[in-house]
Amino acid sequence: MQKDTSLCMGCMNDKAYDGPCKLCGYSDLDPCIPSYLVPKTYLNDRYIVGRMLSYNGEGAVYIGYDTAANTKVTIKEFMPDTLCSRKKGETVITVNANNSALYKTYLSEFEDLNRSLMKLRGMAHIQAVLDVFSENNTCYAVLEFIDGISLKTFIANSSGGMAWEQVKELFPPILTTLSLVHSGGIIHRGISPQTIFITDKMELKLSGFSISAARTTNTEIACEIFSGYAAPEQYSNEINGTWTDVYGISAVLYKVLTGTTPPEAIARTGGSMLEPMLVNRNVPQNVSKVIMQGMKPSTENRIRSITEFVDKLFAPPRYVPGSGARRNDDLPLTKSEQKKLKKQKKERAKFLATLIVVGLVLITFAIVFALTLSGAWEFNGGTSDDNSSSESSVTVSSRQESSSSTSSESRPESSEPQSESSVSDLNIAMPDFTNRRYEDTAARYEGVFTFVPTYDYSDEYPAGFMFDQSIEPGEMVANGTQIKIKVSKGRSVVPLPDYKNKTQADYIATLTSLNVKYEVVNEPTGDVAVGTVVRCSKEVNDLIRVSENETVTVYVAVRADGNSNNSGSSQSSPVQPPVNPGYVE
Repeated sequence: MQKDTSLCMGCMNDKAYDGPCKLCGYSDLDPCIPSYLVPKTYLNDRYIVGRMLSYNGEGAVYIGYDTAANTKVTIKEFMPDTLCSRKKGETVITVNANNSALYKTYLSEFEDLNRSLMKLRGMAHIQAVLDVFSENNTCYAVLEFIDGISLKTFIANSSGGMAWEQVKELFPPILTTLSLVHSGGIIHRGISPQTIFITDKMELKLSGFSISAARTTNTEIACEIFSGYAAPEQYSNEINGTWTDVYGISAVLYKVLTGTTPPEAIARTGGSMLEPMLVNRNVPQNVSKVIMQGMKPSTENRIRSITEFVDKLFAPPRYVPGSGARRNDDLPLTKSEQKKLKKQKKERAKFLATLIVVGLVLITFAIVFALTLSGAWEFNGGTSDDNSSSESSVTVSSRQESSSSTSSESRPESSEPQSESSVSDLNIAMPDFTNRRYEDTAARYEGVFTFVPTYDYSDEYPAGFMFDQSIEPGEMVANGTQIKIKVSKGRSVVPLPDYKNKTQADYIATLTSLNVKYEVVNEPTGDVAVGTVVRCSKEVNDLIRVSENETVTVYVAVRADGNSNNSGSSQSSPVQPPVNPGYVE
């Protein structure tokens, strides 16, 4: 059932005018995927469903509105598309005949998970579950709406990372909350910068809880794995536990402190991942070590609980001379530390002695070399006079000039001093341009980077937004560096938008915005106004394969006598479609 409302279905703010929303740009004419709930669907006699925000193997997430509390909410619908489906125009879900038992099992797990989270709604640092109910042969969870941005977006807008001092202030509350969630028997399995949000009060909130099958491979539903943040056991049949989330939060801290996404767990080999302090020298050594312990591929060697992780992460470092850590006088050196100290002193003494000897040799060599070039050691049969001395000077000078000229001519373009200079120019950390609008970003970074765009279809990113780049985020580059990026042309498959009561110009503009290729044909009729779309070669919400150049025929009304308008003028040929600027051959 649908409910009439003046709310914008894109942002749930009041909109008392026609056309796109001035706040979020959403239009009621925007197409939606027919297998999911259409905007303005009314649930549980209370909640209005808006546009879909995201979906994964477990189901869909929509923006919503609670008419009883008069507030925005987020609505999660259990709908694993490998086990069930929804017919166009209907709200009830149809379960595949062979998957009935499995659907019920996962449905029960979804309901139990969200009812357990509902009991934790007093915790300020997880997205609170406000309501759970059954309808349309499935289950819904209503969650609070988070006013804020994802940690991924925050990092991208913060030059790629945060300082440890900032992390120390921001993360302890969410770590404490995660420990309490574990005490309630709940494992997240999807901790990543995409599922952590920063609110307008600069507080972290953890979102994105899902059933276990949606976060591990080789299950009957499509899994959502966050590459670089998912633990190795999520790719295999190993048991998941609190240690799985330890890996996830450690990987998040790695990203936050270095600006670099960790390598995918199953792709890691012995030394394939640098410690945080080697990527960013400002990361404290003890913090770097704990993060690496939290990301051990082996579950046996990894830190096992959030409590243990927090204790190690924020414990004052022991003082070992030469380590760079400050001493805490309340922590005496252990025997192993005393042995290490003696060993370091011996090694330091050997190093200093070697350094002095090498220095004396280099100084002696430099003096001899300088005297040789100056001619001070030139001999002419054991005697010398002014002429011979002068000739020697000229000879040496000529040799130097010749040597200098030859060296200059034969020297390659990238000489040693130039190499050192180019290294010093690498002072810009490459931002993460994913999910940023290309035109705005290119203008913002004009003179800093040279963008080379390639346009391609994407079902994940809106048209005009970037989704791939040739240089990894966090990599140090020089000013003016050229970077290849991919820009979304929009969805590869789109549902045909509604044409009822649409003029040719308006409907063609809508098709153009979706990159749909079309042709226009006149159709004499008296049923609709002249210039109005009568029908299309496909039904409304039928999928159009844009990436395959599928063409839609648009039939436009003309007078039954063949005239295209009411003035009596005739048109002997079909209306020609305007050039589609968004269509690329």
